[in-house]
Amino acid sequence: MPQFREAHTVSTKTDNQHAVMNFYACNKCYEVYQVKDASGREFGTKNLLEHIQRCVGEASPTVSQLQLSQCLTQKPQLSKTDKSLLKQKEVEDCVEGYHSFKSVEHSAFMSLLQICVDFGAKYGKFDTSKALYMTKTVSRETVALASNVKTRLIACLRDAAEDGAVSLCIDMYTNDFRKQSYLDVHATWVERDFSRHHSALSVRHFGSATHTADNISTVVSAILAEYGLPEHDTPTTTDHGANIVTAMRDNMRLDCLCHRWHTVLETAWRDNKCSEPDAAAYEMAISELCCFVKQSTGVHEQLPKSLKHGGDEAMGVNAPLCRIRQF
Repeated sequence: MPQFREAHTVSTKTDNQHAVMNFYACNKCYEVYQVKDASGREFGTKNLLEHIQRCVGEASPTVSQLQLSQCLTQKPQLSKTDKSLLKQKEVEDCVEGYHSFKSVEHSAFMSLLQICVDFGAKYGKFDTSKALYMTKTVSRETVALASNVKTRLIACLRDAAEDGAVSLCIDMYTNDFRKQSYLDVHATWVERDFSRHHSALSVRHFGSATHTADNISTVVSAILAEYGLPEHDTPTTTDHGANIVTAMRDNMRLDCLCHRWHTVLETAWRDNKCSEPDAAAYEMAISELCCFVKQSTGVHEQLPKSLKHGGDEAMGVNAPLCRIRQF
């Protein structure tokens, strides 16, 4: 047929070549068109002819096939100049972006760079500033991904909540630098196959609202409603702060065992200091030693771990012993 000069029949290759009836492929880009269906009904050749007129063959990026070197991961063989440039750009990322040196080893950072390398192999050299998404787009995508994760969590928690196999942990904390207060809710649940799971359900910024029992109760109730968890039947572990205890007075609240142990040890150590002068002198000596190290003596920066001077905020009532071990 004259209209098929720029096309050929499709064939399979086993021992011999066998034509696949009613299918034709473009001679330039090998795009396949069907001219008849299985029952022999004509589809016509209009689409095939129009394609032949506009086809540019291998120059078309939509039909070009990737080469093997573009698909396989190869060992990087960078020149000294390229290695030096790469190190310089990593330093610029840390300095100009106010990132820690540890950030260049982060798996997410590595994954982003690998995607860029893969795209470069696939599409050729391009300007990343025109390909990467900017602040607003990334922010919207984060919200969308968080919504998807939340939807999956709600589905995962549904059966566990019906079985009474969900427990919560609620805590409040304040950012020491900006003095912002947050309330976070974590969930631990057991599936019907007896596998255990854990996830953070929500972190809420309190803003200028005071940490009263009513405000805490309102926030917690809203979070539980979002996940379809029964408010009064779900066991919840908290510390023994007066506001959180009052806020959870109608819930199944449990005391945190770690906080209980801390109170016991703190009380025992305080009583021991009163009755044993050596214990008080020991804590004072450790405190003075920490003060000396943290002064401009050059000792502190040579320690493998940074010393903290607050006993309770750093390591609890065992802080004196822990601090002496750091030496």
